[in-house]
Amino acid sequence: MKNQRIFSKPFIFLFISNFLVFIGFDMLLPILPAYLLSINATSIQVGLVTTLFTIGAVLIRPFVGYYLIDNQRKSLAIGASAALMIITMLYPFLNFVWLFLLLRIFHGAAWGVSTTANSTMVVDLIPKSRLGEGMGYFSISTTVGAIISPSIGILIYESFSFDVLIWSSVVLSLLAVIALQFVKASPTTVMREKQPFRFLDMIFEKEVWFPALLTVITTLGFGAVITFLVLFGKQKGIDHIFLFFLINATVATLIRPFTGKWYDKKGPWSIIIVSAMLGFLSLVMLSYASNDIGLIIAAILFGAGYGTVMPCLQTWTVQKVSEEKSGTANATFFSSFDVGVGVSAFVLGILAEWISLEMIFRIVSLSFIVVAVLVYKDYLNEKKLKNI
Repeated sequence: MKNQRIFSKPFIFLFISNFLVFIGFDMLLPILPAYLLSINATSIQVGLVTTLFTIGAVLIRPFVGYYLIDNQRKSLAIGASAALMIITMLYPFLNFVWLFLLLRIFHGAAWGVSTTANSTMVVDLIPKSRLGEGMGYFSISTTVGAIISPSIGILIYESFSFDVLIWSSVVLSLLAVIALQFVKASPTTVMREKQPFRFLDMIFEKEVWFPALLTVITTLGFGAVITFLVLFGKQKGIDHIFLFFLINATVATLIRPFTGKWYDKKGPWSIIIVSAMLGFLSLVMLSYASNDIGLIIAAILFGAGYGTVMPCLQTWTVQKVSEEKSGTANATFFSSFDVGVGVSAFVLGILAEWISLEMIFRIVSLSFIVVAVLVYKDYLNEKKLKNI
């Protein structure tokens, strides 16, 4: 490939579209449980808001990954963004809990299609020699969108209404669809015979089991933050809890050029180990935070740690497979992310009945240590193989 530019016109518009999708979707997450309670849902039904969504996303991704092997990504991405927009429009009209929960399955499915198609399409747009750097830049649209959108959703909901929040999300989804019109997708180059579809094989790409496992473990820390940080701030009397999300996103964005180049030059091992240790320190610091200063320090460390590990793991996942399997690999990565968040919310929610939130952050911080140890062990194995 002669053109080694990352920031091409298609890349920029795909970045914008993906960012809008994440903002529009994630801004609903902290509000939907409250809305469900307002239509007389039980606590179990409220818990199903996340569970059913996760089921929809995880079950659809194997089909998406298989479809993307030899089909154009752009049409699927546009269709998924449009589906997210239409599904979101329906929420205010659903006054029956079971209809609301049924819609969550379809919402999860549309989300699974969108995230997989966008992330697979961008792999085609990035020069292979700069894949780590390019995926690092693109993942800003994912991480920053996911980090700041809950605060935006809460602000709109509290300042206006649920309907205004819904229509704000719809407008963002519409803009995402428009942005995709300016993305010129690279043609598929697969020449080999396509294998028959096997659900169990497609739901989990065996070649990427290791980074997928690391993704699940790493996401436990993120799940703890998004689940308990607001409650923790209230308990500690920290008024400016939004600073954590803002600074976290800012740091993750600012260091991305450096970390992406580090990955491309040195490989995944050293940068993931260092970043995982920063993630560990961030949650420990957060558990002891009692004012804005402690919160800011924890946010800086978390942005540098978690904000670096996740794009590295996604890049590593894609690099472990052949080009035609990038769709399946991305499907596995995002399913691992969803499983990690889902497991974290469920298990930590149970633990929170028995132990303090400070202790929860300290316990979950160990997940980053586990990641660092596993990656170091993998590095030693790779080194041994090269010396044979």
